[in-house]
Amino acid sequence: MTYYDKITEAANFINDFYGKDIDYAVVLGSGITLELENQKELSYSDIPNFPGNKSTSNVKGHANKLTFGQISGKTVMVLNGRLHYYEGHSMKDVAFMTYVVKFMNIKGLFITNACGAINTNYKEGDIVCLDDFISLVTDNPLIGVNDERLGERFVDMTTPFNPTLVESLSSSAKELNITLHHGTYGFFMGPYFETRAEIKAFKTMGCDLVGMSTVPEVIAANHAGLPVAVLSCVTNMATGIQEKNHDHEHVLKTAQQISINLKKLLNTTLKNLN
Repeated sequence: MTYYDKITEAANFINDFYGKDIDYAVVLGSGITLELENQKELSYSDIPNFPGNKSTSNVKGHANKLTFGQISGKTVMVLNGRLHYYEGHSMKDVAFMTYVVKFMNIKGLFITNACGAINTNYKEGDIVCLDDFISLVTDNPLIGVNDERLGERFVDMTTPFNPTLVESLSSSAKELNITLHHGTYGFFMGPYFETRAEIKAFKTMGCDLVGMSTVPEVIAANHAGLPVAVLSCVTNMATGIQEKNHDHEHVLKTAQQISINLKKLLNTTLKNLN
């Protein structure tokens, strides 16, 4: 079975399972939560062809399930957790569910993540809407033979984040009086937290944030022609900027606190989108 066939079979299975048209999808990063009205659940392990022989993320803070329901009158599918490259999954495995979202005929994808801030204008608890990224990883999900049914061979990245979704997020933040920064995300392979020297180098390159996810999904979304926007949640300052050592438990705790404003922002944005 080809990669395309696996994607479309999974997409058809999920559509049949839920039985309703879905407007938007949301990917939740480590520790980030989002409640829906009239919620229905589907475990990742029940999805046909889910990557890694139906394996799921072993990272704490990832629930490994889809939830379906309503937010602000829109029908939404939430991906509670993701696969990571640093867990040993291939880039195509990491990008698999992004292509599934596309072939479910969903209008757009909102991606969230927990990340570290390099830009000292940010602080823990802030939300950053990405307007660009730098991949610090040499691999990506488009390497290999291209299937034109998924997208074109060469993908333009002039505007990797959909202007309509980004503008709606910015307008909603103003309406709610929530500070929403804009910045550039550096994709670091991990799973170790970066060294001081690496953070200095990333800052020189132009990274405002650093994290271990998201970019493979953004690349796949652009390849597939799926509108995408990203909200990065600052759960800690990067190595050498904060005085203390890194702690994943602290990341999860801060992400849960950020979820309050994140939910408000997504609620209002979905309400305002046509």
